[in-house]
Amino acid sequence: MYGVRRGIKSPGEFGVSDILGLGLSGAAGIVAALVTDYQQQGESSALFTVNQWIIQAGSLLGFSQIPLWMVVLGMTAVGAVSIFYFQPITRQGAFAQGFGLLAVLMTAIPADLAGGIQAIGNALPGLEPAGTHEASMRGGQIINAAYRPGEARLYRVQQGHDPAKYDVHLQINFPNGFSDDIDTLIRTGAIRGRLHNDDTNETWNLFRSAGGTVRHRGNSLIIEAGVPARSATARLWVRIETKGYTIEEQSATATLGETLNWSVDMKATRTPLFLQRWGRSYRY
Repeated sequence: MYGVRRGIKSPGEFGVSDILGLGLSGAAGIVAALVTDYQQQGESSALFTVNQWIIQAGSLLGFSQIPLWMVVLGMTAVGAVSIFYFQPITRQGAFAQGFGLLAVLMTAIPADLAGGIQAIGNALPGLEPAGTHEASMRGGQIINAAYRPGEARLYRVQQGHDPAKYDVHLQINFPNGFSDDIDTLIRTGAIRGRLHNDDTNETWNLFRSAGGTVRHRGNSLIIEAGVPARSATARLWVRIETKGYTIEEQSATATLGETLNWSVDMKATRTPLFLQRWGRSYRY
């Protein structure tokens, strides 16, 4: 091995080939730690959280489409350059230093664990129209309200009522069916789905329930969820990932008091899922 075959050198005696070898070993340690974290943690891998942070920083500079492979490349480069700070004297030491460096970072970075989808609330639970309007009240509740044509409807949550929610009915169609029992796919994380609200910057796991429902019907999944709202309308996003299909990401506008009937058609593909993910930009 490097240290045994060539002997221990002082830092000043290392040549270009030595430094290159140490740098590659440090980078290899980073890659090994990344692969371990990605395979063991799945969708809660810190790699996705790092991607989100970099996208947020990049958006301030005018670019936000930063795929996962660029994040991996950047972190690998950090492992290679870090040898100039830690100055390992063997390739084994450089590898261990890179692996340990990333292991510490992954431990410090919070996992991206989205909350479960919530149950659908009433059409306008606890909402009082605010602004120029005519309304009759009885016991603190609105009986009817009349708005002038073209008038914007603003809402505020009355004290003591549940928060307002968008009523989302999502149907995900899989033309070739599923690669395994749907319960097994969900339990093992072989099918993943995220629902994101651009207005509140909140994200939910479509296959983790906090009152919402997920039903299996033929080659489709029917999801009914209530998405917490703070305005009359909002742009919602969904991303669905599963083996045998192209990663699908779509958006739609949700409106308070109206049911959002949303249909997503998955497209069959032979491209492995992990290769698809490397080219995706994970901002939520």
